[in-house]
Amino acid sequence: MKKTIKGEVNMKEIFETKDFYLACFLKAKGIKLLKASGEKMRDIVFTFQVEDPEKLINDFYNESELIPAIKFVNAIRDLKALSHNIKMRGEKWQNQI
Repeated sequence: MKKTIKGEVNMKEIFETKDFYLACFLKAKGIKLLKASGEKMRDIVFTFQVEDPEKLINDFYNESELIPAIKFVNAIRDLKALSHNIKMRGEKWQNQI
């Protein structure tokens, strides 16, 4: 799902995904995670603020963007921990903007 944030110099879109590894890729790329919500691990929706989501999604699925392995591993650890906390508490997490 995409929404546009207006009033910024660069138009940024709100991008939501349930794809855990795509979310890890975006986080490892330094894309701002706005919130994560869901009741079950497999239903967690990650919401990002992205300038060009289509390009990043294509880069991810076409394996055309390289990121350091340690950044990807750290993003996996962070989002797994966040997912487990959401599951245990039944709450959503939201970044303070």
